[in-house]
Amino acid sequence: MNTAQAKMMHEGIRAAERILLLTDERIDGDTIGSTLGFYHILKAMGKEVDVFSPKDLPGTFAFLPGSAAIHREEAIFDGAEYDLLMSFDNADGVYLEPLRKRMKSPSRLFVFDHHKTNPGYGDLNLIEDDAASTADLVWRFAKTFKLPVNKEAAECILTGICTDTDAFYTSNTTAACMQAAHELTQLGARLQVIVRETMMNKSVAALKLWGLAFERLHENIEFEALATAIRAEDMHKLGATKDDLEGLSNFLNAMVEGADKILVLYEQKDGSVKGGLRAQTSDVSSIARRYGGGGHKLASGFTVNNAHLEEKDGQWFVVETR
Repeated sequence: MNTAQAKMMHEGIRAAERILLLTDERIDGDTIGSTLGFYHILKAMGKEVDVFSPKDLPGTFAFLPGSAAIHREEAIFDGAEYDLLMSFDNADGVYLEPLRKRMKSPSRLFVFDHHKTNPGYGDLNLIEDDAASTADLVWRFAKTFKLPVNKEAAECILTGICTDTDAFYTSNTTAACMQAAHELTQLGARLQVIVRETMMNKSVAALKLWGLAFERLHENIEFEALATAIRAEDMHKLGATKDDLEGLSNFLNAMVEGADKILVLYEQKDGSVKGGLRAQTSDVSSIARRYGGGGHKLASGFTVNNAHLEEKDGQWFVVETR
């Protein structure tokens, strides 16, 4: 950990009274877990804390303590006066800039992240790409400065670690995050509940959607990866949602023998195509960057606007919508 940067951030957090916490636009277990974990830490410190997320919270994470406290209305920024903003697991901070301008006065921004591609857009940045997850980084920060981590904070932080490592299966699983899991369970975090809620509870619609994704697996020439594709009409017919695709790319990456790179393509309601990339050894962030995305070496994503999916001879292609 960059101890000099971390020390300045700790001093800033101690001095702040009113704090706004911010998730990433991509709502996964790590951004929610690290954000809500810090929410409980700050509440235990006696701070006045709000949480904002630009997207709906997937039902998968509704079990997390504090999830009901998350605001989604951008009006929270209008004329707002916060001593400090804190962003978690957000690799670029693009969505934050116009919202910050709506505030009454500028607030300092602290960034916690583990994405190598993060440019350091905060006033202070703690970016550790060797951390298994941003939640893992939050735990190390809390331990270093002896911040109060109660049962609720521990459960949220462990959720971030657990989901970003696929329950300690993926190659980014480190001895440090295993130790963190041990310590967090001692504080009351329920690993079995976390795994059940985030990875095991699948609806019939989700299982049918995954079955369709398995049927469409193919060696994609454009992306040089084992790929599958889901169209918006597939989800409509099955009564499935985008949340039902959560975990599919990680599952395929872990289960398919001989496939170093996995790609899941799916159409979104806004007329764009989302791509989720996972790898065993290859750097998929370079592929994501070709399409305006980014992320980690082994886990990245991208979005192609005004596009749809088309199939030809068993191959699925991202095609510009006219």
